[in-house]
Amino acid sequence: MPDIPVVVLGGGAVGKSCLTIQYIQGHFVDRYDATIEDVYRKPVEIDGQNSVLTIVDTAGQDAFGTMREQYMKQGQGFVLVYSITDTDSFQQLKKIYAQLRRTKGEGSNIPCIVVANKLDLEAQRAVQREEGINFARQANCDFIEVSARNRLEVEDVFTRLVKAIRHKASGGSGAAPGMSSGAAAPASAA
Repeated sequence: MPDIPVVVLGGGAVGKSCLTIQYIQGHFVDRYDATIEDVYRKPVEIDGQNSVLTIVDTAGQDAFGTMREQYMKQGQGFVLVYSITDTDSFQQLKKIYAQLRRTKGEGSNIPCIVVANKLDLEAQRAVQREEGINFARQANCDFIEVSARNRLEVEDVFTRLVKAIRHKASGGSGAAPGMSSGAAAPASAA
C-alpha cells in the first residue's frame, strides 16, 4: 500500500493533537500537553484505494519552527488548523502557511485543507466562518469546520486531503474533483 505523509500544522493549543488522536484512535483527549512531535500511522481505504497515512502531529510553538520546516519538506499533504475561539491562532496559521509556501516553492500546488476547530465552542467564536473560507480560497485549499471533541467532520478532514493528494499525483491542479477550492463543509450544529 502506498504511504501518504500528512503533516498537521497550526499554533499551540488549537487542537491539532486532539484532531489527530480523534481520527486515529476515536477518542478525545481532555488534557493539553504541548507536542514536540508525534507520528501516527493508519491504513485507510478511500474511493476503493488502500493507503497508509503517516500523520505527523507537529509542535505549535514558534520555538520549533526549524523542525516544522523539515516536516513541511517531507509532507505530501497538510492539515492547517486554527481555533475558532482564538484570532491569534488564525493569524499564526497564515504565517505558518506562508512558511509552507516558501518551503515547498511559491508556484507549487500544495494539497491542503484549512480546518477551523472547536466548533463545539460556537458561543465563544472569535474567527468568523467567512474569514476561514476566504483564507482557504486564497491558499487554494479546501475548508471545513470541525469539533475534535465531538468527532464532528473529523474523518472528512483526512478523506478530503487524501483525495486532494491523489488528484495532484494524477496530474490535476487545485482541489480534487467534486471539491471546489476553498469550499466549505455544510454548516452543522455542534
